[in-house]
Amino acid sequence: MQKFKKIKLMLVIFIIVMVMNMLTGCALLVVGGLAGTTGYLAAKQGYGVQSPVTKK
Repeated sequence: MQKFKKIKLMLVIFIIVMVMNMLTGCALLVVGGLAGTTGYLAAKQGYGVQSPVTKK
């Protein structure tokens, strides 16, 4: 009976880790999409990007 509990616990931990990995990937896609959309809308309104690196 003790062996079954260990297997069940390991399975639950594995499922939790897999779900967290999937949600993390989806969150990165959503954030990337929002950043791209924001950049597109800002460029459409006339904003531009300027490099902060300068050489004197």
